[in-house]
Amino acid sequence: MNAVRATLVICFVAGCCLGIVPTVGVSETPATTAAPPSATTATPPSATTATPPTTPPATTPTTALQQQNEGSKVTLQSSSSDDLTVTTTLDRTPDRVGEITVQVAVSIPDRVTELTASVPDRARVTDTDGFSHAGDDEYSWDGTDARPTVTYRVDPNRLSDREGPLSVDGQYLFADTDSWALVRIPQTGITGRYTGSSSLELDRETAIDGPGVAGDRMAFLGPVDVRTRRAHGQTLRLVIPTAADLEAEPGEILDSVANAADRLQVGDRDGEVLMIAAPTGEVRWTVRGLQIGDSDFWVRDSEGLDTASNVWVHEYVHTRQDYTAAPSAEWLTEGSATYYAALLPLETGRIDFEAFRRQLATGAAANQRRAVLTDPDRWDDFANYRKGGLVAGDLDRRIRVATNREATFDTVFRELNSATAPIDDRAVRQAVRNAADRDVAAVADRYTTTTAGPQMWNRTAHAAAFGGSPAQFRYRLADDDPITVAGPTRTTALSGQELAVVAGETLRVRLRVENIGGMTGDYTLPLRVNETEMAARGRLRPGESATHSFTQTFTEPGTYRLTAGVDSFTVTVSAADSTSGGTIDSDPPALDEDDIEGTTGNETSDDQNSTTPPTATDDDTPGFGVGVAMLAVAMGVLSLTASRRQQD
Repeated sequence: MNAVRATLVICFVAGCCLGIVPTVGVSETPATTAAPPSATTATPPSATTATPPTTPPATTPTTALQQQNEGSKVTLQSSSSDDLTVTTTLDRTPDRVGEITVQVAVSIPDRVTELTASVPDRARVTDTDGFSHAGDDEYSWDGTDARPTVTYRVDPNRLSDREGPLSVDGQYLFADTDSWALVRIPQTGITGRYTGSSSLELDRETAIDGPGVAGDRMAFLGPVDVRTRRAHGQTLRLVIPTAADLEAEPGEILDSVANAADRLQVGDRDGEVLMIAAPTGEVRWTVRGLQIGDSDFWVRDSEGLDTASNVWVHEYVHTRQDYTAAPSAEWLTEGSATYYAALLPLETGRIDFEAFRRQLATGAAANQRRAVLTDPDRWDDFANYRKGGLVAGDLDRRIRVATNREATFDTVFRELNSATAPIDDRAVRQAVRNAADRDVAAVADRYTTTTAGPQMWNRTAHAAAFGGSPAQFRYRLADDDPITVAGPTRTTALSGQELAVVAGETLRVRLRVENIGGMTGDYTLPLRVNETEMAARGRLRPGESATHSFTQTFTEPGTYRLTAGVDSFTVTVSAADSTSGGTIDSDPPALDEDDIEGTTGNETSDDQNSTTPPTATDDDTPGFGVGVAMLAVAMGVLSLTASRRQQD
C-alpha cells in the first residue's frame, strides 16, 4: 500500500467552531463529470446508496458541552494518538472503468465526543462501519469504534472545453482508464466536538491500494517510476507512469524545475512538490498542464523543455504563488507564470533571445490592444496570459533599469506573496513602486488599467537591463543551533518540523541570508508566526551573508505555524488540561471542477490567541546597520492555507 500523509495547518481550538472553506475560482467553462476514456468497458455508477445503519440512542449531554451544543455524550474506545486522523484510501476498479473506490477511515482520540463525516455529493456509499446515515451526504459516528469507516464509489473523470494558450485538442482534466487513473483526491468533510484545553490537530492521509503515488490534492493510480530531487529546501517528486512516454529526460525535467526553485526567491516554498507526467496515449487532455492545491501538478508527457512556453516551469511557478488576488489583479497569476516560463529557459540557455522575444511579443498583437488587464471581462484572446506575460516582463526590465539591477520582478512577487489580505491592482502598483520608483509604478498603472501596452524590447535593451546577474538572496536556517527554546525550567536546542514548547517559553530562531547574485542589493528577511510577521532588512554585496535572530514568547496554548525564510514548522504550545472543550469543523476542498484558473490564497480564522510581540535582532552584519521591522498583526490560533484554485 502506497501512502502519503499531509498534516494540514488545521487545528481545532477549545471552545471554537472552525469552518474551512476553500478558495474557489471561476473557469472559462464549468467542467463536468466525464464518460470514461475506455467507454466500451465503462459501467455507469448506480444512483442508489447503501441502506443507512440505525442511529444509536443519545446518552446524557456532558456539562462541559452544554454551552456549546445540545448534543449527546458518547463513550469512546481508546485511541493511541491525540490527533484526529482522516485516512483516504483509493483503489482502482479495473472492471468498472469510470469508477474508483474510496474508503475513509477516521482515527478518533478519546476526547472527541461527536463527529460527522460528509462524503462528496456524487458519491455512492457502499459500506459503513461505525457510522450511521444522518441524512443527505452526512454520516454520524455512533461511538462504538475509535476508527470508523465509510466506503463509497465515485466517478473521477472530469471534463472541460477550456481554451487558451495552454489548451490542446481534448477534453479531460482528470481521467480513469482501464490501466491507470489520474485523479483529484476526493475529500471528506469532518465536523464534531471535543473536550480539553489543548488544541486538536487534524491530519489527512492518502493511501493507494496498489501501485501509485498521492500528493496533497492529486493522485496517480497505476504502475509508476518516481524520481526524487532535493533542491533548495524542497523535495521534487517526478512521477513517471509506465504508460507515459516522456519527451524530455527525467533528469533534465528535474534540473529545469530545480533551477526554477533556486532562481525564484519569492517566498512560499512548499516542502514537497508533486509533478506527474500525464500519459497522452489513451487520453486527450484539454490543457498541456494543470496545477491544483499548494504544490501538485501534472504536465503532458509530450511536453519538452527547450521552448519559450516551458509547461513544467509554468506549473511550478503556480506553486510559488501564495497570494489571493481580487479580480483587478487576477491577470498576474497567469501573466507571471507565462513570463517566467520564457525567461528561465532563456537564462539557462535552452532557448535563444529570438524565441523569447517571439513568445512575449504575442502580448503586443492587435487582438491584445482591446484588453484591460484589471478588468477580466475585457480579456480578449486570453490577455491574462499574453498581454499579462508581456507586461510582467516589461515591468521586470524597467525595475532592473531603475534600480541598477538591484531589484527585479521577483521583488514585486515576493512582496505580494507576503500579503495577508487579497491583493488588488493598487497593491500591485504599490509593490512595483516599492521595488523601483513612482515612474515605473505609473507605467504599471497605465498598462494594466487601460488598453495601452508595451512593445517587445530588442536584444540591445535586454542586454542593458538583464546583462548582469541581479542581486539574489538565499534564506536558510543558521548552521549552529538555529532553533532554541528557553524558559523557567530549560534552555535547549530544538530540531525537526514539529516543535513543542509550553506557555511562557521563548523560541529563538536564527536565520542566515546570503547574496548569491552578481549585484549589491537590499533584502528583507521575513519570519512569520501565523499572521504576525517580523522582518530584518539589510544590504549585501555579492557573496556576503548576514545572520539574524528572531524571538517569540508564547503566552497561550495552541498550535502555531512558523515560517522562517523558506522553511515551515508547526509549533505546539501546551498548557495544563482543563474541562473546557471545543468544536471540530473541517469542510473538504470543493470537488466542483469550476475552479481551474485563477489565484491562490490563504484563509484564516477569526479565532485569536494573544502572544507577546515578536522581536528580531542582528547576530552579525557586514559593516552596515540592519533595520528591523515588525508588522503588528493579531495572532491567529491557526493559519489555514486554503487550497489554491486549479491553474494551468
